[in-house]
Amino acid sequence: MRTKLSVAGIGVVAVLAWWALAAAAQGGVRVLESSHTVRFAERVAFHLIAESDEPIEGVTLYWRQQGEALTTRIVPDFTPGRRVEASYERPLERGEIPPGTPMEYYWRLDLASGARFDTDPQSFVYEDDRFDWQSLKAGQITVLYYGDAADAALAEDLSRRGAEVLERLQQEVGVTLEKPVRVYVYRNAQDMAAVLSPRSQGFDERVLTLGVAVGEDVLVILGGHPAARDTIAHELSHIVVGLATKNPYAPPPRWLDEGLAMYAQGELPEENAWALKEAIRRDSLLSVRSLSGYTGDPHQVDLYYGEVYSLVDFLLRTYGREKMAELLRVFKQGAVQEQALRQVYGLTVDELDAAWRESLGLGPRATLAPVTTAVPAQGQREPASQPCPTAAMLAGLGIVAAGVWRALRAA
Repeated sequence: MRTKLSVAGIGVVAVLAWWALAAAAQGGVRVLESSHTVRFAERVAFHLIAESDEPIEGVTLYWRQQGEALTTRIVPDFTPGRRVEASYERPLERGEIPPGTPMEYYWRLDLASGARFDTDPQSFVYEDDRFDWQSLKAGQITVLYYGDAADAALAEDLSRRGAEVLERLQQEVGVTLEKPVRVYVYRNAQDMAAVLSPRSQGFDERVLTLGVAVGEDVLVILGGHPAARDTIAHELSHIVVGLATKNPYAPPPRWLDEGLAMYAQGELPEENAWALKEAIRRDSLLSVRSLSGYTGDPHQVDLYYGEVYSLVDFLLRTYGREKMAELLRVFKQGAVQEQALRQVYGLTVDELDAAWRESLGLGPRATLAPVTTAVPAQGQREPASQPCPTAAMLAGLGIVAAGVWRALRAA
């Protein structure tokens, strides 16, 4: 089902006002105007005009993302009296708020008598209003796009690809998408830049991001790139697994999250398969402990993703989807890696490493490889998180890397 999103111009997203005769007069307070304006990736501003039968001595603004416990409290400058006017403007960083995020706010007025008056909550959607978005809904996935017939055809293809990925994850892994997901498809990197969190100038100049989950249910894709189909598969898996294992304590190990994302893409890419085959031949596989974080050696990235795919494939082939689904449920309860593996598979991390090696025709490991140092973070899935190397191209290295979740998952 395709629908069209009508969006106001690039300036004011919404202005809601109440004038004296239309306002509900509670305790002699009349809200004459309560409004907000938004410029995507630039600023959000709020404005209030109110009057009262007694002096207003305090004005406070509360605003937040709908459904979030964290609320921002602002005390703006104003002149106390029976009629007050207050404004607050908040600059926004690129990528600070995901597109399509529902927001809400209200004002609190403190009167001279000690009484307190709260305005009715107002809501708006923080949308990327630079483009005339069209939407294509298929099940729990809504693909949003703009442009011409070719862009519409790409959106349909990505929608089908997303549905295939969800079906594969459900049928072969035993995990389902727990909430609807929005996928924004941008025509080029310049258009998508405003949605991405800024990093160092050198990093942004060298890295082309192909896709990133900017929230636990929001994914942005660079539609004009040949890898868009693989990118949506990989990043959609991160969203599904992230929601399935979300807990306030700790995320699942990287090898599981990235391995399932590689598995969701389908067949292992040629460069990863070759690196894995060579490591098996030379008996130089990274250990499962090392796979719990990203390799700090750029020359091992292809091997890393080949290995995490192989490890997840081994668990699914050997123990089945029911055990994998159980493992994800245990991580959702906040279990750490060693505890979860023992509970579900009856294996320690090192015993899993040995069993996996045996399935590849290798003997016991003489010494365990040290845990590798994580590469600098591109995005955030958790505080101090690392990038996912399958959705951005690092210039000069030929390494694919992806941005990941933001701190929303940790909230």
